[in-house]
Amino acid sequence: MNVLGRERYQSAGHGLAAAGASCYAAAMSPRWLIGVLLASACTGTLGDRPRPLADGPAGDGPPVADLDTSGDPTGGGDPTDATDASAAGDASSGGDLLPFSGPDECAAPGASWVFCSSFEEGSKAIWDDYDGNPDETNQLLADPGPFGLAGNHVMRLYPPPGRGGADLVKVLPSQHDRLYARWYMKWDPGYDFGAANHGSGLHAGERSLLGRSDFQPDGEDWFTAWLEPDPSIGRLYAYSYYRGMYQDCADPDGACWGDHFPCTTDEGQTFCEKPQHRETSLSAALEADRWYCVELMLDGGTPTASEAGANGQLNWWLDGVAAGPWTDLWLRSTAALKLSILWLNLFHHGDHADAGVCFDHVVVASERIGCLP
Repeated sequence: MNVLGRERYQSAGHGLAAAGASCYAAAMSPRWLIGVLLASACTGTLGDRPRPLADGPAGDGPPVADLDTSGDPTGGGDPTDATDASAAGDASSGGDLLPFSGPDECAAPGASWVFCSSFEEGSKAIWDDYDGNPDETNQLLADPGPFGLAGNHVMRLYPPPGRGGADLVKVLPSQHDRLYARWYMKWDPGYDFGAANHGSGLHAGERSLLGRSDFQPDGEDWFTAWLEPDPSIGRLYAYSYYRGMYQDCADPDGACWGDHFPCTTDEGQTFCEKPQHRETSLSAALEADRWYCVELMLDGGTPTASEAGANGQLNWWLDGVAAGPWTDLWLRSTAALKLSILWLNLFHHGDHADAGVCFDHVVVASERIGCLP
């Protein structure tokens, strides 16, 4: 069972700074000192790195509706639906990259694919972060990846010591009621799975609400789910904000934290009140310095005015093994609220190990993608 004290976890920030920041995304776009990342691979020894001077502007950028929608960076989606924002700032690769010698799945996308990146594009230009994805925290690296391929490239997210994070945002070229996302990921050697953190997932609603916390969505504005290590038990779980969230939501207007799937906090005394949301089994304990195939499915379900009849769905897989599904979720009250953003993210609330996380083979699709053979 999850023995993590909610007060301890939440007082560490758990989305909002106590000083009154309106959303924890404010901490996701810090202004960093100019510096050089000495690591040349995910398994390399890390040198001195820049530290944040201060938090940047709240949020990761303007609402989706305000984005420049030029270009066709879908990487496998239907070009007739392609709308996207160009990346701002430095989109360099972080160093000279050797040609890739293996097959790139993005060159032959599936019919249901909406977005694909194996990080063989040579830059970060297809991603939409407004901080420019600086090389100090978002570095495109030569690394054999999960399949040991020569010339392969991965993305490494590195949050410097202290509170803060690194992320990649993709505003998808089309909006969907139901989406699947699949990525491979590896936590650096020495990663502390006990550090309070937030991870990666799918988001429905305006981009200005990406990373928002401490209030309950109203069913018309947003819902989201992220996959991240539970710092209490060192295993993966889904952390979700949505209209019907209940596990830790005493005050929907200002003291309301996301639900856990599976809910392992207790046996229904306070948090895990719905038996169908408790664990039936636990995923494998996470290990550093090994690659995992991670999959997430989020389905807004039929829009309903109340929890009665709600059929939103959430499921996730680790190396092909399903953790759910959870099929009775009240995620939205209007059909206009659709999934539109992929977020690759590593955020820490406070002190953490001097380690990051690597990503490869990222796909978003309207049908399950599955792990590569």
